[in-house]
Amino acid sequence: MSIQVYNEINEANAATGFDGRTDLPNFFVFTIEDTYPTTRQVMMPYTFNFFQVALLENSSDATLNMNTEIVADLNDSLSFASPEHVLAWIRGEAQRGFIIYFKADFLAQYPIPVQEAFPFFRLTELNVVRVGKSDKAPLKDHFSRLHDMFHSPHPYRVQILQAWLLALLFDGKRLYDEQQQRITQAPAKSILTFRFQQFINQHYLTYKTVEAYAKLLNVSADYLRQSVKAATGKTAHSLVQERVLLEAKKLLTYSDLNVAEIADYLGYAEPTHFGRLFRRSYGVSPLAWRQQNT
Repeated sequence: MSIQVYNEINEANAATGFDGRTDLPNFFVFTIEDTYPTTRQVMMPYTFNFFQVALLENSSDATLNMNTEIVADLNDSLSFASPEHVLAWIRGEAQRGFIIYFKADFLAQYPIPVQEAFPFFRLTELNVVRVGKSDKAPLKDHFSRLHDMFHSPHPYRVQILQAWLLALLFDGKRLYDEQQQRITQAPAKSILTFRFQQFINQHYLTYKTVEAYAKLLNVSADYLRQSVKAATGKTAHSLVQERVLLEAKKLLTYSDLNVAEIADYLGYAEPTHFGRLFRRSYGVSPLAWRQQNT
């Protein structure tokens, strides 16, 4: 099964069954309530050539899948997706909130590229920020202002939307930074484990050994193993393998690459080595897994 790719915002809206349309090819903002009742209940895997920011409420019964990982509990969350993400979802019965779509060139006046300025759009970072009670109302005000301006006849509508979108993204960055700070205030072994997991996301195609990651983190391999085991209950080696296998499942599900091509992409000189790892983890060959899950 290949993923659907949507290059235009209105094209993506039509695919979901939502009849809302934008007159601005590079920007759209709408409420979740606007999408009822026509939007599909289930959306199969897709990606798009623009960015998404979503503020969700009343979403405990909804499911979001980002690059084959299920995001747990979407209620009171601020989520971010980029053209690098593969998304799939099951909508809730009575979700509320806002969604913004924008293309990178909508913020072309800002001198720093979107993913450089706002790390929460990167695949290698956390893409969901939990929203506390004190932050929810100001965030909703951000989205509401953008929504109202989008539907207004103001002669400088686009320029105001650009400025207010940047304001929203920087407020999101504040919340993201605060969340990251809470993570880094955890015990030293937990911080090391978190950094290890981030490095795995960045380098899993290149590095497959605990020793390689220990060198990147400037610690001994034994200390890294002990820290990861204490923080997660899993071995450091198993976390490396899990990330490789997650990518393998994504490629088996969403791409037309054959097993040998997937093995090569994942950094295995011999497809048989990849096949043994996959079978040891899931009890079936990569090809059998693809046939069962696509």
